[in-house]
Amino acid sequence: MKKGSEQTYEVLKKRIVAGHYTAGTQLKEEHIAEDMGVSRTPVRAALKRLIDDGLAVQETGRGVFVAGWTRWDIEDMFRLRIRLEPFAARLAAERADAEIIEQLKQCNDEMARAIENASGSDDGIAEIQAANSRFHRLILDAAGSQRLKTILETMIDMPIITRSFFLYEPDDLLRSLSHHRDIAMAVELHNGDLAEQLMSVHLLISNQRFMSRRLDSFGLDGLSVQK
Repeated sequence: MKKGSEQTYEVLKKRIVAGHYTAGTQLKEEHIAEDMGVSRTPVRAALKRLIDDGLAVQETGRGVFVAGWTRWDIEDMFRLRIRLEPFAARLAAERADAEIIEQLKQCNDEMARAIENASGSDDGIAEIQAANSRFHRLILDAAGSQRLKTILETMIDMPIITRSFFLYEPDDLLRSLSHHRDIAMAVELHNGDLAEQLMSVHLLISNQRFMSRRLDSFGLDGLSVQK
């Protein structure tokens, strides 16, 4: 993609994963171009990439819309993460340098402070989620595989996942933090086997926790998940 298209894509992707555009929202070329101060050409290219990434869908004769989430979509997403992200953790353990390891530790410290200060507020939970996202993205950076990163990064910050933090009990958050610290330890030890196993357990428990909660808290009606 050309630079203008890449920048437009990144803005649109962030808006989708942050929930600014909810499932079913139409993404109109002319409105986006006007809003961003660009021509329709980079917008058209960015929308095509969003469709390729599964973040948007093309409906014949109607236009491009933000993709919805079915129960099967959610389960498939978790299955993919459980298969791929542990491998990323293994690569991170094999390849991480001292700077990345220190950043992982700092990220976990930030998450611990956010949990301590959250008090159930929306802002506090958002800070916890942001620290969680940074940790998983650091693992992808440390893995050093752009192809793997491209596949996984859109899964980490999807709205259906980020909003799941509002369902967590304090013990859930502390358990998640404990997992992160164990993974960081395995990376620091450069123990790929351990890092892979710990990430797998972390994601399996997260999956079970999520699926056991009331999915209708997100508006799941059997067809799509709305904001």
